[in-house]
Amino acid sequence: MREVFDFVAAAAPHFGQELAAAGSITVQFGRTQGGTPGEWRANSRSITLDPRRASMAHLAGTAVFEILNAASARRVAALEGEARSGRLAVQAEQAQWPADQYFAMEVERIEWENGVRHREIVTSAGGAGSGADLFSAEGDFNAYYERQVRSGHTHSYEFRYNLLREEAASEERRRQAEEGGSSRGNRGHGSSSDSSRRRHRSRR
Repeated sequence: MREVFDFVAAAAPHFGQELAAAGSITVQFGRTQGGTPGEWRANSRSITLDPRRASMAHLAGTAVFEILNAASARRVAALEGEARSGRLAVQAEQAQWPADQYFAMEVERIEWENGVRHREIVTSAGGAGSGADLFSAEGDFNAYYERQVRSGHTHSYEFRYNLLREEAASEERRRQAEEGGSSRGNRGHGSSSDSSRRRHRSRR
């Protein structure tokens, strides 16, 4: 852990804005859920590094990359909001893309941009060409995206899009059901009042 800490500390002056955006984060060793060297877990605001998966130098670079992912959480959240509202589907249709693939591509774009930024940070910290320099050979976004598709990496984001849309549809059905119940209740009160008025007139 010391090697990871020392590298992140050395790199910190070169990405202060991203560190501030990421906020308070716990970095820990453990098993990653996806079998990768490291992962950002938004729910627990933690970065897990798996020493079984990579060298300490690689994990040090991974820590920096996952901090960048944490700093991008608001961008991803905004994208998910677009997916839930249906606005992203409109954008995808205009671009002639399936909506789930379009969503996955845009999330991958954020990660690619983080990779480009990672390369700048590592170089500034004197780590160019080291095991921490994870993205030294990274090409343009199209090449990156095609590689992610081939590896199956984008599938989890496509699944995420469909889950978001289903959650939004479920919430809309529940809202309509609640409004329908309220409307029927109001009509019921009106009917009782009308009946009372009819009985009053008949007594006259």
